[in-house]
Amino acid sequence: MPERTLLEGTAILQLISDTPSGGTAIILRRPEAPPFVVMGDDTEEGFSRLRRGAIAYGVAELYQAMPRDMLRAGHILHVRGDHRPARVDKAGSIFGPKPEKLWVPLDDDGRPFGRMRVPIPSLQRPAFVEFALHGEGDGDVLEYRLDGEARFGEGYICSYCGKLCPRKEPHTAAHGVAGHTHAGVTAGQDDGGPAPQTGPLEVGGHHGAGAQL
Repeated sequence: MPERTLLEGTAILQLISDTPSGGTAIILRRPEAPPFVVMGDDTEEGFSRLRRGAIAYGVAELYQAMPRDMLRAGHILHVRGDHRPARVDKAGSIFGPKPEKLWVPLDDDGRPFGRMRVPIPSLQRPAFVEFALHGEGDGDVLEYRLDGEARFGEGYICSYCGKLCPRKEPHTAAHGVAGHTHAGVTAGQDDGGPAPQTGPLEVGGHHGAGAQL
């Protein structure tokens, strides 16, 4: 199957509101969660992400409704012509309590993906489920069906921030865990310089075996 027919979802966005847009789930293609989401054109309801930082693998990203004039241009995911409403079977709690209010992105040619991969909560190893396109239902609604059981992918899920990384190190070391060679560096920071030296501290004029911090 051509690679372009597989939608590799990075997260599920959940919109929180008392309006008709509330309870909507959106499959995200981007590697980073957008600060703002707008349903429809620029006159429709806007939503703001409730937290900052990298996507936590398998954890839904929550968005709260807010006035449109408070959204900053250039940081918005517009859900309109490049998305289609969809239904899935055996959704469980993956897409929230109302899986019929689900929007999925289309490929670069504006066509539905033949399959979509959705991350689910897991520890250390990234788990996911896949849905296969089964056709179109009423109107423009795409019908997807669960294909097989949960599977594991490649990589490591950081136990500190939830980010999916190619390998455990040096990412977790960057959180400042004692004993790591990169301790003290902010997670995700990559300034290209040498890692901080570690070892016994110099105390009272007596040098330890390691470098002075």
